[in-house]
Amino acid sequence: MNSERLAAAMRQPAILAVVWLCALLMLAGNLTKMPGQWRRRDFSNYYESAWALRHGVDPYSTDLTPVGAQLGLETGGLLHASETPPFLLCFEPLTRLRPRPAFWIWTAINFSALAIAMYLLLAHRRGLSGRTAWLLAGLILMSAPVNLNFYWGQSQLIVLALMAGAMRAMERERDGAAGLLIAASGLLRAYPLLLVGYFVVRRKWRAVAFATAGIAAGVFVTVAVLGLRQSLSFIYGALWLTDYSVVNRVDNLSLGPFVSRTFWALTGSAPGSSTDWIRRAAIAVADMALLGMTLRATLADANRRDPDWRTYSLWIATSIMLSPVGWHHYLVLLAIAFVQLIASASDGRSSSRAVWMAVLSYVLSAVSLRVFNRFLMPPPTEFQLIFPWLARALEETSFIALLTGYIATYWFATDHVRQVPATQNPPWTTTRGFKSHPRHL
Repeated sequence: MNSERLAAAMRQPAILAVVWLCALLMLAGNLTKMPGQWRRRDFSNYYESAWALRHGVDPYSTDLTPVGAQLGLETGGLLHASETPPFLLCFEPLTRLRPRPAFWIWTAINFSALAIAMYLLLAHRRGLSGRTAWLLAGLILMSAPVNLNFYWGQSQLIVLALMAGAMRAMERERDGAAGLLIAASGLLRAYPLLLVGYFVVRRKWRAVAFATAGIAAGVFVTVAVLGLRQSLSFIYGALWLTDYSVVNRVDNLSLGPFVSRTFWALTGSAPGSSTDWIRRAAIAVADMALLGMTLRATLADANRRDPDWRTYSLWIATSIMLSPVGWHHYLVLLAIAFVQLIASASDGRSSSRAVWMAVLSYVLSAVSLRVFNRFLMPPPTEFQLIFPWLARALEETSFIALLTGYIATYWFATDHVRQVPATQNPPWTTTRGFKSHPRHL
């Protein structure tokens, strides 16, 4: 079945109803599990870290276990803070409430961020019919990364809303606002700062200027409130993310940790051994090769107009790949790329192989989570002992889900297909509502 026939089948009312039923059932199932999640990671780590910061305790160098015990929270393996000082400063007001109500307010904030992101991505979009927009909305809601963000009380949905907002701001030629939104996401999570490189390569100097000013202002406010010493203590948190216990986790899906785990598995060596410099060199080479591919794809668009925000989508995938640490819930950011890909595919402006690779990435994002929970936790499982090399391959399905997502965005950016200028609306679309010609997506 080709991509057009698959899309036509998925838009049928019965299929659409099934997708939304599954999405609502998954959300309802998550809600039944969430009442006890206020005491567990990742929310508990946010709360412990911000609470410690508010009470003059350095959360980056201090073991947070006693703090968690005092607050009735489960610290687990998250012994230190790893979030940026601006993030903890923004989270700090929630620590003036008890953890349970703070958790539900945090959940409401994340749900609002998801609603904003979905509206920005799907409402009044060129190339998306009403049915397709509702189909994509259902697929986003039922996706494993979205549900994992809610389950663990994560923060990637806020980053998703900021990145989607930046894209729409650039669409309206408000590059300054786009720069500020990327600066905000970078201050909160650090790895989105790579998107400033997108502005530079695209010569969006106004966006670069506003992003730089926004970052400088955020750093200044953070240092003014917390002090220079406490702000610089974030270095300890960043170094903790490079610890063997963190890097060796199979759900740490960024490129660097994947290279490290592969090196350790093939050589049987351990961190700190005499050959560890080879591992570090391999990570550097892999990172530079990936960034080089992204730059090549970006510079290949001679007119620098980035139709359908193809290279913007590629830079988002690149930022996750090159992050020193990345978890399964980071994959929610690929929703931006996949929506743009499907919208452009409506009139043949995307290759079929890019569409199918995006579908594979979406499926693997769910499969990898099921495989991880069913066969690999807690290690060593009986499956790992009986089938060690098969288990080793299955362990990397999360990385493969990210890799296929990157390949989909790379093909989306580089495949030469008929393109309609982004400033022109085809005759079958309208800027009001979700209407489009029925033969299109």
